[in-house]
Amino acid sequence: MTQEQSQGLAELRAELDRIDDQILELIDRRLAASADIAARKDAEDDRHLKVRPKRQSQILDRLKARAKRAAPGLVEHVWREIMGYGLQAQARTELVLAPTDQPELLEARVKAYFGSAVPIRWAASTAHAIRSAMVGEAIAIIPEPLLESEGQLRMFDILHATDGRPVAYAVGRVAAEDIALEASAPVEKKPAEPREWSPASWRDRPAEQIVDYPDPDALARVERRLSGSESLVDIADIIHLRASLARVANGDAVMVQGGDCAESFAEFNADKVRVTYNLLLRMGALLRAASGGEVVHLARIAGQFAKPRSSSNETIGDVTLPSYRGDAVNGPAFTVAARTPDPKRLLDAHRQAKVTIELLQAYASASYADLPQVYREVGLSELPRPVAMFTSHEALLLNYEQALARYDDASEQWWATSGHMLWIGDRTRQLDGAHVEFARGVSNPVGLKCGPSLKTDDFLRLIDRLDPDNTAGRLVLIGRFGASNIAEHLPELMRATRREGRKAIWSVDPMHGNTRTVEGLKTRMVGDIVAEVRTFFEIAAAEGVHPGGVHLEMTGSDVTECIGGSVKLAREDLGRRYLTHCDPRLNEGQALDVAQAVAELLAQRAANRANAA
Repeated sequence: MTQEQSQGLAELRAELDRIDDQILELIDRRLAASADIAARKDAEDDRHLKVRPKRQSQILDRLKARAKRAAPGLVEHVWREIMGYGLQAQARTELVLAPTDQPELLEARVKAYFGSAVPIRWAASTAHAIRSAMVGEAIAIIPEPLLESEGQLRMFDILHATDGRPVAYAVGRVAAEDIALEASAPVEKKPAEPREWSPASWRDRPAEQIVDYPDPDALARVERRLSGSESLVDIADIIHLRASLARVANGDAVMVQGGDCAESFAEFNADKVRVTYNLLLRMGALLRAASGGEVVHLARIAGQFAKPRSSSNETIGDVTLPSYRGDAVNGPAFTVAARTPDPKRLLDAHRQAKVTIELLQAYASASYADLPQVYREVGLSELPRPVAMFTSHEALLLNYEQALARYDDASEQWWATSGHMLWIGDRTRQLDGAHVEFARGVSNPVGLKCGPSLKTDDFLRLIDRLDPDNTAGRLVLIGRFGASNIAEHLPELMRATRREGRKAIWSVDPMHGNTRTVEGLKTRMVGDIVAEVRTFFEIAAAEGVHPGGVHLEMTGSDVTECIGGSVKLAREDLGRRYLTHCDPRLNEGQALDVAQAVAELLAQRAANRANAA
């Protein structure tokens, strides 16, 4: 070797030394930052473990993608070690391993995943390992999946052998948003054993949005009268709806759901029911012409007499009264008499619902006269036939729902006969709450509103609670995120349902997340509504999920409560015919605008599938 070559090698070795020094300095800085994060979490009394598996997976994926010379295995090994030491810099965390018949394999996989810095301790049993994770700074490594989260304890990742098969499952006090299971193989979950259920078992659960009636005896009398009253819908029709929704779940149909924000006693008449029926038919015809498949029609009608409220009271000037909760509870006028909850209004709601359903049945059996024209408008050449119009409402007033629950000897099941489909709102979807408890026991199709605050772990537990047998046509997941939030929150939830093999239908409610106040009035922009629908379809396509339908608050009346659309309503038009007592509704033209947008998206989806085939 020449002197020149020796000098060149020395310079390269010196360069390596400088790089090593820089790497060491960066590692020191990273460990210091980890310690700072730990101190801040401790100051905030964060009771979760410091490990963040989802973020670690994202870091590794990002670095592997950026690497030019470093092989993915090297990146994985080096950063797993660094992150393991970083975890210890935040808090001394140990790994507690449950007994296994392959201890050497398990230790090797644990060290490869968590790094060599994390101390390992063997437990006497799986239960002992789980207890250690519950009470200390420990992660349990167990041989079987944890099927039910216990308190803050969750299964957050799967450890695999080199051949890809699961070796063990990591369990700890990890926040739901930090779980990394979407990057792992699916875990087959067995449904939890059902607890004993009765139509009254909801009364033993904590309840949100429950009405405080001043006269409990009067409420009890009304409940007894309703219990002895005629069912509003036939169980055979509920079964028909479940079969129709099963076709939606299988990707062979779509659903259109819409109607008033809250039904009114004062505004009720046969013509209003006819207009709602006809509008849904026209919207459904647009969707059918575009998709070429079946359309399931669901009206928000014959039961939508109550609304949840963000505050139980309303104050005007120096006067504070109960908030208006819908005509089945109290009246909209700001007086003591009107705002005092009156249980007799439940009887009025039942009577109006009965008449409404009879009108819908009459229109359907007569093949309503406007139907041929509706078909011609969208280019459908087939002769009109009776179209089933199913009813739906939020199962908010549980006293009413319980009183109308009926046991059917033929099916050996309980059914809610207040309507064909019920849904649980975003404010009342607590896992152990009263509304979920009631809904889990009836055999109707059930909807679940899913908003931005719904975490994946709670979401999957709700699905398991409401649809433990994973039955097509049972559960409809109704996303209501808002145009600005849907892209952030929906993909992970859709991904979770696909990963878990759930047969639930995904629908979009583009109304509730897009409410804003303009000149003192609540309103919604048609542009925001259409934007959320478009994003819903894009996410569904990306996640391989069938976009099952749309859920709208709308009316066939000439109202001016929402801004935009082909009717060209502007903000200065809002007060002209602003009639809603609750949330703003699309008028007929605006509802058809949204239906047309959905139809175009369905047509594009059909074209893409045909091209792919």
